[in-house]
Amino acid sequence: MARSVQEASVAAPRGTPVQPVPDRSAADEGDAGLRLHAGENPYGASPRVLAVLAAQLGSVHHYPDRPDADLLAALVRHHQVAPERIALGNGIDEVILLLVLALADKGQPTVITGGTFLSYSESLRAARRPFVACPLDGYRQPVDEVAGQLRRGAPLAFVCNPHNPTGGLLDLAELAVLRDAAAEGGGVLVVDEAYAEYAGPGFTSAMSSAAEGSGVAVLRTFSKAYGLAGLRIGYLIADSTVTAAVERARGALPYSVNRLAQHAALAALADQRHMREAVAAVAETRERFRTELLAMGLDSPPSHGNFILVRLGPRAPRTAAHLRALGCLVRDTADMGLPGHLRISIGTPAQMRRALAALGRAVAATDGRRPEAG
Repeated sequence: MARSVQEASVAAPRGTPVQPVPDRSAADEGDAGLRLHAGENPYGASPRVLAVLAAQLGSVHHYPDRPDADLLAALVRHHQVAPERIALGNGIDEVILLLVLALADKGQPTVITGGTFLSYSESLRAARRPFVACPLDGYRQPVDEVAGQLRRGAPLAFVCNPHNPTGGLLDLAELAVLRDAAAEGGGVLVVDEAYAEYAGPGFTSAMSSAAEGSGVAVLRTFSKAYGLAGLRIGYLIADSTVTAAVERARGALPYSVNRLAQHAALAALADQRHMREAVAAVAETRERFRTELLAMGLDSPPSHGNFILVRLGPRAPRTAAHLRALGCLVRDTADMGLPGHLRISIGTPAQMRRALAALGRAVAATDGRRPEAG
């Protein structure tokens, strides 16, 4: 009897070892450039995922299941949520656009925060929906302003927790304020938890509200902690009326989550050990890297993502250009509405040692100083 899709996806071929997270990645070798601009997992996907992808290559001429019942069932078990509260997407970006198409009003503005992930504003612009951007309070999200907009009837609000690119967290009280404001105004609060796995013990997820109540939705992704950025798969957890509206909006996009992504996500979800080890390694490296930045005299707020924000002021664009010339790609956050800062993704320890040396040279160059030898 043939195995089910789920069994075939989770099980690696016989004799394939389940390997620990490597100490180095391919970019540690030779003169490979440093990709520290996109929040990628430096340790890659689980070996189980790679084995499943290899096994699925012979089936790429078949359309994917829509939706994939085995992946939905695995997410139901993982989050302890009813299946009708889950909607898959071709990355979080697609889910955001579908939420905008389904729920954003043409008259009443949606509310977002300033200085954050561009997909919220870009989706609203593409759909020709009005929006209000509440500026950050330093590095903190403007909870009271967003809540006020929700109470006044904003149909939709996007917040990011942990915040991209500052790395800050919303606490339990702040999430409660936002949740209650959405309930009072009748809108939907969308909490983007793309970096949740990296957040650590101080993190408060909105998942319980999204799984059991109404007016709160949570976005999660396989791109970050699970290392599937190239396959583009994310998902929404929300009240069934919200997921149903998203599915209706998806009508123009049949088979949006590709076959390989579905099988890879199922295998990744089954290998929690690989994910946890990769996350722990990144978190440890993140804290060490920030300590070294502070020792260099650079300002960097605490981060709960897989990146560090560095405040450089007017020299930020020149520093980014110098880093690029040295083979180190970082994100200038000016286009996100946070000028004067660079977001640096966390790689392996070896990669971050190279990044630190490059940053020292770039900062010295922009300051007009002679870089130290070494």
